[in-house]
Amino acid sequence: MKRKTALFLVLCLAVTSFTACSGSSGGKDHRSSRIKDPGIKTEGTGTAVETVETVETSTTSGTDPTSTPAPAEQVVNFSPNANANINWVTYTSNDGFYTIEAPAGWTITSFNYDTIGYEVYARDPSGEKKFYFSTSIVGYPSEENFEYWMSAGAEYGFPTYEHGYISPEATPESFFENSGDFFGYTDFEVVENMGPNGYGGDILKAYANYGGRAYEGIYTSSLIDTPLYYQEMDWDLITGTMVIALPVEDFTDWIDIMFHIYSTLEFTDAYYSARRTAWQLTFQTSDTIMFNANATSAMIMDSWEYSNHTSDITSQEYSDATLGRERILDTETGDIYYASNGWSDSYYGSRYEPLTSGSDYYLQPVVGTIY
Repeated sequence: MKRKTALFLVLCLAVTSFTACSGSSGGKDHRSSRIKDPGIKTEGTGTAVETVETVETSTTSGTDPTSTPAPAEQVVNFSPNANANINWVTYTSNDGFYTIEAPAGWTITSFNYDTIGYEVYARDPSGEKKFYFSTSIVGYPSEENFEYWMSAGAEYGFPTYEHGYISPEATPESFFENSGDFFGYTDFEVVENMGPNGYGGDILKAYANYGGRAYEGIYTSSLIDTPLYYQEMDWDLITGTMVIALPVEDFTDWIDIMFHIYSTLEFTDAYYSARRTAWQLTFQTSDTIMFNANATSAMIMDSWEYSNHTSDITSQEYSDATLGRERILDTETGDIYYASNGWSDSYYGSRYEPLTSGSDYYLQPVVGTIY
């Protein structure tokens, strides 16, 4: 009897173990859920049988459903600056002596001294951005020489002027340092001599003060000293004078545009014919100078490209600090924008970055302003 009871218990344990094993899957990597079919099927014996459907469920590894999603890239709005969308217009002088390209709305004027000397001016609507070129004109070693010639001119009916080109040493640097009354600036300071201009003169990068405002510019000219028997009658022949002057804070934004203006200045055959006649009447020779502004501007731009830009970067950083703004780089396009100082502190995206101190990006034009 005891043997039968023991055998019965062993059989019960075996059945229980088998049932438990068959009710679970072989591993937790293939878990399944059982979803009851709402329909009830009946077997042939009339016994109701519940049908089930096995559906795999998937889980995403490494995802925490309670974590906060990363913020989307911040939308940044900006307005284009005036230098980003230039509408170029070709201007022709009333006398037909030259053509030049300038942005729409700029003022182009010229002054014909004696055909040998001919001046061209270009100004933006505000008058802040300045371009000047003269072919050839008389300069003077000192104010005393200038006053002598103006007195003689008044006596003999020659044209006289309030201010003149003054150059004690007959060099471009001496010329620009001493001719501030003519050009309308003070405190002229050469930052760098960028090399020859192709006409026997130098290309200078310099600071000056126009009407109490700091300007940066490119200046070039060529001078020939022509001493006469009486020292007070000495004078200089000054040729190919070019001035590009911009407010310091606008310099890198507009310098390429100013170079383009210069490169498009072209004197016509009619001018050179008239100039040759005037030259021969004055100097008893047919020699004259042909001004190829395109070639000269290319030389100046090349010198500019290889010049020392440390001072330009420093001046742009200082201007930004003074004006309460910062420069922002679009890392996707490479464009530079202005923004109010501290804007980058509240920006939470990754596309836009403030420029670091000393960055070469300070030499690139700024094309827009973030608002």
